[in-house]
Amino acid sequence: MKYLIIDKEHRVKGTRTGQYATAVERLMTEIANKNISYSFAYNTQIEFILKDGETSIRIAGVDITEYSHIIFRSHNLYNPKEYETKRLIIDWTDHYNRSNRRNKILVQNSEAIKNIPYYNKIFTAQFCSTHKIPYFDTYYRTDGLYINRSVLENYPIIIKEYSGVNRVDKKFGKEIIKKNVYKLNSAKDLNNKYLKNQDLTNFFLQEFSTTPEDIRVFVKLGKVIAGWRREASTGFMTVNKGIYSMYNTPSDEIREIAEKFAKEINADFMAVDFMFKDGKPYVQEISLHPGFKAYETKIEGETPINIAEAIVTAFRD
Repeated sequence: MKYLIIDKEHRVKGTRTGQYATAVERLMTEIANKNISYSFAYNTQIEFILKDGETSIRIAGVDITEYSHIIFRSHNLYNPKEYETKRLIIDWTDHYNRSNRRNKILVQNSEAIKNIPYYNKIFTAQFCSTHKIPYFDTYYRTDGLYINRSVLENYPIIIKEYSGVNRVDKKFGKEIIKKNVYKLNSAKDLNNKYLKNQDLTNFFLQEFSTTPEDIRVFVKLGKVIAGWRREASTGFMTVNKGIYSMYNTPSDEIREIAEKFAKEINADFMAVDFMFKDGKPYVQEISLHPGFKAYETKIEGETPINIAEAIVTAFRD
C-alpha cells in the first residue's frame, strides 16, 4: 500500500514556514502514523505518455501504478486544466482497475469529480436547483454588464468571482491573498476600487445573508462527522477574524442537506458550507478538498474530531 497526495502550487510564496500546506502536512502525519508509505506531488508534475496505442501516467517521475491510494487536494481555480487533469487521471484509473481488480488504484472522490464536470459557483447553484437543495438566489450574465441590468434588486447584494479565484493584494511590499467577494449597497458600488479594474464577466451576483455567520460541516462517506460555526467579529465577512465554535452535532436540517449533497454527487469526503436566510440554512459552497486548520486550532475548550485521519480513511472500494 502506498498513498499519493497531489496539491496545487500556491500563488503567493513565502507565507508559511513549512514546506507544504497545513492540511497536507496533517495528512502526511496521519498516513505515517498508520505505517503507510506515501509521496507528494504538485499538479504541475503530471505527465501523460501516449505511445504505441497505450497511455501511461507519471507523477513526479513515478509511474502511477506504484500507488494504491490517491488523495487530490486543491487545484488552482484560475487554471481549469488542473481540474480537467484530475478527471483524466480518474478516467485512466477506471480503465486500469477493470483489468486489475486485485491491485486497484483508489482515487478519493473519483465519482464526485465525475459528477461535478465544472468546478465553479454557477454549477453549484445549478446543481442545487436541479436537486432541490436550498441555495441563495444567484444571477450570472456572460457579458458582465450588471449596472442597472440585474434581476436581483433588493440591495445589499453580493458580487463574487465565478470560479472562486481570490485576488492578490500587496501589504507592506508583500503579496497577500484576499477574498474576491464584495458587498454592493447599490449599483454604484460596482465602481469601487477593487472592482473597477476587474473583468466582471468573471463575476456573478448573489443574495446577501443578513446573518453574519456561517457553518462548515465535514461529510465522510455520506455521514456528517464534524463541523464548526463561525461568527463575524467585524463587518459582514466571517473569514475576517471570525469567532469559531465547535459544531460537531449540527441541526437535523443542516445534517440532512449536507448528507443529501454528498449522496447526490457520491462524495467520499467533502465539506458543505452554510449561511442563513430568514433563519433557514442555505448552501453557500462546497469543497472536495476542504481546509480544516481553523477547526483544529481556533476552537478552545473542546477536542476536535481528527479530520486528517478521516480523510486518509475515506475511500470506497
